Order: sequence, then C-alpha cells, then structure tokens
Amino acid sequence: MAKQTSVWLIEPLTNLHVGNESVVNFSVIDKAIQRDAATNLPCINSSSLKGALKEHLTQLATTKDEKEQLQKIFGSIKGIKEIEKGKAIFFDANLLAIPEPQTDKLYQKVSSDKVLDDFIKKAKALGASIQSIGDKEEWSKNDDDKFKTLCSDEALPIIARNCLENGQSENLWYEQVLPSHSVLATIIQAEEGLNLIERLNGQIVQIGANATIGYGFCKLTRIYPQEQQNK
Repeated sequence: MAKQTSVWLIEPLTNLHVGNESVVNFSVIDKAIQRDAATNLPCINSSSLKGALKEHLTQLATTKDEKEQLQKIFGSIKGIKEIEKGKAIFFDANLLAIPEPQTDKLYQKVSSDKVLDDFIKKAKALGASIQSIGDKEEWSKNDDDKFKTLCSDEALPIIARNCLENGQSENLWYEQVLPSHSVLATIIQAEEGLNLIERLNGQIVQIGANATIGYGFCKLTRIYPQEQQNK
C-alpha cells in the first residue's frame, strides 16, 4: 500500500535537550544536543523523535482499533508481542528558525533562505507538494554564516545542572539546550488508514530528556496536507 507523506512543524514551548551521547566534548559543555551530520545545525534524530511520538500516541490510543493502529505504525508497543516492522517512516527533524534576543522586543525568529529551501526540496522529493513553511514571512532572514553562528556551541544556551547530596554538590555538569521558540520541521510517511498519526496535530508532545523539570514540551502542527488539518 502506498504511503502518504505529511509535514509537521515542531515548536518547543520550553527549552529542548535531545542529547548526543556519541559526542566526546572537551569544551565546557558536558551534554551536547544532536546535530545534523551534513550541516552541523541542531536537529532531532529520527530515532529520538520516533520514540517520543510512540510514547505520546501510546497514551492517546484507548480503543482496540487505535491500539491495533499503534502496533502497525511502530511494529511493537509495550505489553504486546513484537510483530513485523512498523508501517510508518519517521525522518529527522531539521531546524528552520531560532530566536534571537532583540532590543526593541523579546526576540525575533531568525532563519536562512538556504535552510528553508533545502527542507522544501527534501519534502518535495519525499512526496509533499509544499511551496513554503509556516510563518516564514514573519521570520528575519540572515545569510547562512549568521544563521550558523546563532546555532553554534558558543551561542546556544548552556545550563548548569547540579546533583546535591545532604546540601553538598556531588556532580556539577553543563547541558546545552535548543531554546524555546525555535522551529523545527519533520516528515512522516504512513500508509492510508493509520489516522492515529493525525491526532498529533495540535498536540503538546514531550521530546528528549528532563521531562520532570519541564524540558522538551513541543507543539506539533501539520502543515501538509493542509486540507486535513481540522478533520
């Protein structure tokens, strides 16, 4: 059965840390975020995104039909014997815009034409006939070098975390985050009839680490196909 392609915006409402455990970092950063291997821009790897969506949809699936769909989408779910591989494909989430502090207002979302064009080309190649991305007309455009600078290790927030025992510091570390109000986009391909995925539209999904301290709460919005958004 042919797969339908959908395109989704992911907008962190709180700081986001999806860790890259394979990076050996000799700087002040102890825990770095995931980055695209080709561009070195922040991203969410497909495996991390799939895991977060699976966890969220598991909570939404209450009927027998929804639970069967969940099993078809992911191939296996908690408490159910593993079956064949899932019938949905989840792609990496690419960063499209990042907030930059301003003197006359709190922040301005900043993007790059190349970053936007590259994602649109990727989406079209995978079957999504999109011409633009979300509210990109409201985003400030910068050249690629400026955008990369805003996304560099030196520019992204680094938060000190501490483990206390009897009031004494036992383990101080520094954790990098992608700031709230950033914008990422991803692509999902799934067979027709797996409409449980459509329920993600407008949902707040927790992605990445540190859920108990409020990290990674993201709003998902489907931007393609648009005609199905309010169904």
